[in-house]
Amino acid sequence: MKSRFALRLATAAGVLGLWACSKDSTSPSASLIDQSTLTTDVASSSGDAVALDVATISTNESFAGLAAPIAGAPAAVSGDSIIYTRTRTCYDSTGASTTCGTSAVRTAVLHVTFAGFRTDTAENGAVFSGDLSRTVLDTLFRNYTTGVETSRTHDGLSTGTDTASFAGPNVTRTYDEAGSDSVEAVTYDLPRSTNPWPISGKIVRNVSIHATFQNATRSDTTDVTKRVEVDFPADNEGNVVLKIDAKTCNLNLVNHRVTNCQ
Repeated sequence: MKSRFALRLATAAGVLGLWACSKDSTSPSASLIDQSTLTTDVASSSGDAVALDVATISTNESFAGLAAPIAGAPAAVSGDSIIYTRTRTCYDSTGASTTCGTSAVRTAVLHVTFAGFRTDTAENGAVFSGDLSRTVLDTLFRNYTTGVETSRTHDGLSTGTDTASFAGPNVTRTYDEAGSDSVEAVTYDLPRSTNPWPISGKIVRNVSIHATFQNATRSDTTDVTKRVEVDFPADNEGNVVLKIDAKTCNLNLVNHRVTNCQ
């Protein structure tokens, strides 16, 4: 009896041991996806998108025939290869169509499309690169006080798709993004030669992301949505605060870089 009982115990222990080994051998290792890294990466790509929004609406003023020196606010930075196409329609104070570039213009509606390739260095030191394609609708209002133009306000929407890749030392992170940027009462004081940056308003970016984290042996994916907000004014060097989730970062509108995310 004792030998049979001992045999049963040994058999049961063996089965449990095999089950435990089997369970361990099929357990997946930890995912490559790190949510904090993902958020910082999306801050970098979204900051670049917002900086491009600012550069685009600034350049739209010149395209509408208005004096608009773009001091320190290039439409493209080193590593860019972007092609722009613009159309414009201008209106007088009665809402009638008028010739752009004249004193009669009170409102201009500008349609912009652009596509190209971006490359830069991201907040975490990774090399950031990617393709982009955007469509922008920008409505420009000229604001007058006692007959003198004192400021210009932009309202609009930018939509498009971006692909952003970050090459780290061990893991490559790729993001396929579909974004919608709302330009809300972004206002510049005049003269533009001494007022290159917006003094009020905000840009809100809502972006859907398919993220892929890949190393030499595996690849993990996830789908997320993020809301990014940049509120103006900017300082004299073009720095603004960028907010994403619970983090705040610094965005420089000159070089499009996002830093100091906390």
